[in-house]
Amino acid sequence: MKIVQISDTHLTAAGGPTEESFRLLADHLNTTVRPDLVVHSGDIQVLHPDDAGDREHSRQLLDLVDAPLLVIPGNHDVGMPGNNAWAGLVVTDERIAAHESVFGPGHWRHDIDTVTVIGINSELLGSNLQREADQWRWLQQTLEDIGRDRPVLLFLHKPLWAVSEVPTDHQLDVGPVARDRLLSLLGEVDLRAVGSGHLHCHRQTARGAALEVWAPATAFLASDGESLPETRQELGYIEYDVTDADVTASFCAVPGLAQRTQHDVPEIAKAIEAMTAAV
Repeated sequence: MKIVQISDTHLTAAGGPTEESFRLLADHLNTTVRPDLVVHSGDIQVLHPDDAGDREHSRQLLDLVDAPLLVIPGNHDVGMPGNNAWAGLVVTDERIAAHESVFGPGHWRHDIDTVTVIGINSELLGSNLQREADQWRWLQQTLEDIGRDRPVLLFLHKPLWAVSEVPTDHQLDVGPVARDRLLSLLGEVDLRAVGSGHLHCHRQTARGAALEVWAPATAFLASDGESLPETRQELGYIEYDVTDADVTASFCAVPGLAQRTQHDVPEIAKAIEAMTAAV
């Protein structure tokens, strides 16, 4: 069984290179890979969670993928928790509701063959919204129901484990409080993989019996000076192979996909300009 993780597509109603890349990816998945399930780990739309046009256009593009597709939100889809949210775009009930009205629930459980796939909204963690408490309650009940009989794959937008010891302006991972609580709950199941996005690069690390997988973006690479050490700086996707409860994860390239940074995507600059003008 093949499960594909895609991430950080940054699609916009203005079209451009990120849409070109996604159309190439969708065709590759449909004609060559033919996965049993696709998970999008967030930052579906280009930058601003309040842009309904980007949201609707992104939904239409995701529908190009033939396989069943499940979505979890990223910070550019619903906003970010904390006082230093990028561009001041803080996660709110309204932004989450708008996202879920188009893409479906921000957290979910999906049983497929011998494994259980779980997606959660990392942008709720530390938000102090009622939705965060509701998600914690749901997750605890769900993991208790699964027990240790089925391997579990968890997906979220931001990495679960700490990314860097160096302080950053914006949140790179879920933070220590949420991490400790999540790991405590996940200790009750047979966790085999944790897939995340957000960082626009690939890395795979063993965390006990589980694989920590940073999925690459499909839209653009991290800019010079923003890339993390010991990572693969290449656009692509992740393929999880599940065979008799054994789970492996592999980086996969998309033939013909141009390796761009955000400076090669003029729609990013236009979106930032529009956001700045609206403030």
